[in-house]
Formats: sequence, structure tokens, C-alpha cells
Amino acid sequence: MKVLVIGANGQLGSEFAAAWPDAEIAGLTHADLDVTDAEAVPRVLDQIRPDVVINTAAFHKVELCERDPETSFRVNATAARTVALAAQQIGAAVVFVSTDYVFPGDRDRPYAEHDARRPVNVYGVSKMAGEDLVASACERHFIVRSSGLYGVRGASGKGGNFVETILKQAAETGRLQVVSDQTLSPTSTHDLARAIRTVVLNGRPGRYHLTNQGGLSWFDFASLAVRLAGLTGRTVIEPIASNTWDQQLQRPAYSVLENAAVRAQGLPLLRPVEEALTAYMAMRGG
Repeated sequence: MKVLVIGANGQLGSEFAAAWPDAEIAGLTHADLDVTDAEAVPRVLDQIRPDVVINTAAFHKVELCERDPETSFRVNATAARTVALAAQQIGAAVVFVSTDYVFPGDRDRPYAEHDARRPVNVYGVSKMAGEDLVASACERHFIVRSSGLYGVRGASGKGGNFVETILKQAAETGRLQVVSDQTLSPTSTHDLARAIRTVVLNGRPGRYHLTNQGGLSWFDFASLAVRLAGLTGRTVIEPIASNTWDQQLQRPAYSVLENAAVRAQGLPLLRPVEEALTAYMAMRGG
């Protein structure tokens, strides 16, 4: 089996070589392929002829999406369709990595795959559009929503991640301000890549929620990271509201995802949030 990973040097994309050891992995970075190039995408996919295309390319900085909706939709929606169409043309399956931000976050119980989407910001709207375009463009589609991704690629300086930012600030200043009114399921890219492999090999095409199990706020997650790093006694963490710095940008207040599709098909769930973060700390040497 040949698997093409678009965005192969990213936090998630970099995990697939280890997650899929029995496959031939072809990895493309943005320098290798610009997914917004509608002529290059089908040409490159036809040359590689993969069985599975995993599209991790995204314009995902939420603040930038608000300021530049054109780019957000060009990458997260139009280009996602281009990739899916090219996959369909060569008979490949396509994986589109989406987000918990397609949901409004206005309730206090986890969202299942079939729940109504109503995003509250440009990033979420562009990803919702991408989901629908991918589903209509490729018969064998796997739309994977996840949440709060962190992985070792971020720890190596390739853009960083929430955990590394928190631990660096805790070690340097001993004082943190962390949002306490957004609840989600932070997810290890190590675990997500392996779950995607399982779904593609054993699941039915469709929409999947794949997250580490459990819901907690960014404040709680930061506190957990600080505790696991042994910095608790030297760190003061202050809970703050999400609109402390940005009064305009909306984010879902509650976006925990129920992994209903894998449950229904008898596929394994990802491990709990604390267990995944503990493993991450060991992998990074923390």
C-alpha cells in the first residue's frame, strides 16, 4: 500500500511514517506541492499513484483566518476539494483533517459526528466548507475531526505547540495566564496518526471524531503539563477569560468530541488525555 501525506513535515504529517510502518509513505511538503495549485495537484497525484491520500495542509491560525478569509477558504475548502477530486480520479481514498471548531460550543455535552455544525469563526466555517466539498468530490472519504493537537514535531522547534509554550514560560517566569473558559479534548498527534490508520484500514468512509478521551479546559491542561514536568511548586497559573486579549474573535466554549463513529464500528478509542500527555512528556524527554 502506498500512502501520500500532504504536509509531511508538520506536527501531524510527520507522524505517519512511524504510524504506518507496513506502508510505502510518500511525503510532500508545501515546497513540494502547493495544494492551491489546481493544475499541479492532479498531476502530482497521478505521478505518485497512492492508494490513500492524507491531506493535513491547512491555514489554521485562527486569528489570521479572521483577517484573511480569502486564504482560509482557498486552502481549507477549495484546495481540499482539489485534492479530493484528484484522489477520486486515481481511485484513492482521501483523508481530510478537520476540527472541533465546526461546532458552536454552546452546550455542555460532547458533540457526535452527526450533530449540527454552526461554526462561530472564519476558520471553522472554512473547514466546514472543506468537509462538504471533500465528501462530494471523493467517494472514499474519511473526514477526521480532532482537537488541540500537540506532537513532538512542535517540540523540535517547527512552530511549537501549546504544551511547549506553557512549559517554556513556566520554566522561565514561573507565572502563567491560561484560558479557563474553553473546554476541549487535547489530542496527541502520535495517537491521532495511528487512529487515522486504523480508521482507513478498518472503518467505513465517512466522518469521524478522533480525540484523546476526556474533556478539560486549556487551564486544566496547562496545569496537568506543569505537574507532569515537575514544575508545580515553582509555577503560579492564573485562569483568565478567552476574550482577555481579543474581544472580537469567537471560539467554541465547549468542543469536546464524542468518538461515536469508532464506537459504533467496534474500533479502538484513543487513550485518555492524561495518559497521552504523560507519554508525550516521556518522548520529549520532559
